[in-house]
Amino acid sequence: MPTATGPLVTIGMPIYNEEHYLQSAIDSLLAQDYENIQILISDNASTDSSAAIGVRAAAEDARVHYSCADENIGSAANFCRVADMAEGKYFMWAAGHDEWAPDLISTSVIALEQNAGASIAVAASYWIDASGERLDRDTDYPDTRSQGLIGRFLTVFWGNMHPVLSLMRTDHLRRTKSMQSFAGADLVLLSDMVLQGDFVLEPNTWWHRRDVRNKETHSERMQRYTSVEFGQVKTALDRRFPILRLPLALMSTVWRARIPLTQRLVLLLLLLPLMPVRYIVGVRKANKQAGS
Repeated sequence: MPTATGPLVTIGMPIYNEEHYLQSAIDSLLAQDYENIQILISDNASTDSSAAIGVRAAAEDARVHYSCADENIGSAANFCRVADMAEGKYFMWAAGHDEWAPDLISTSVIALEQNAGASIAVAASYWIDASGERLDRDTDYPDTRSQGLIGRFLTVFWGNMHPVLSLMRTDHLRRTKSMQSFAGADLVLLSDMVLQGDFVLEPNTWWHRRDVRNKETHSERMQRYTSVEFGQVKTALDRRFPILRLPLALMSTVWRARIPLTQRLVLLLLLLPLMPVRYIVGVRKANKQAGS
């Protein structure tokens, strides 16, 4: 397909102190064989040289736009900020330390253009370390087109969160509450998206998600989420019980979904016993990875 005339794709890059990999991440996106893109870099008041890198990138390529918040507004708010600025038919959040195959955008656009009932096009994803070497960690994600609505909802419920960094329909995203400020908000967002349409797997293209954090237990992860700098919680109750809002938000998402009442009731009944099980599984998985 003639990439220059295809639908506009907005790539939103919310960053904070990404100087080590930011230039390579920008270069990876500018190397896409799909040319009709805009890259919106939203700097959350970085204290390193990220600003200089972003300003230079915007000066060198008209497809790149750089803006910086006056103060740290928190991770979730920065994700929302860059999504609100999107102009494209399709949108993708991109981390300032990841890498993408040159055909990821073009392949994902074709997948969404050919599947009107899809919300997100999911590429194969691989964890990499600081040097770019692939890690032996499971990142598989199934295609939901063969599943009914309840099946695809449960796929997201039990799956990893990688599709949140995949190409999605902008209008579908704007029917959600975007990235909310509490631990587990990415699961709520993906649940909302999958209730609107399928997640289409494109296994022949890929992206690398770089692991830039030290191994952390579930408790340490919650401490990071509730830190002032991370900005993922807003109240004292959230800081004391960081997971409290997650089940309530999931149930609210199901209840307001544009699906038949019978399906909403079935999903709500399923969530009641499944949410504590998922929490226990998540704690054990995090602690196991931290100890490995």
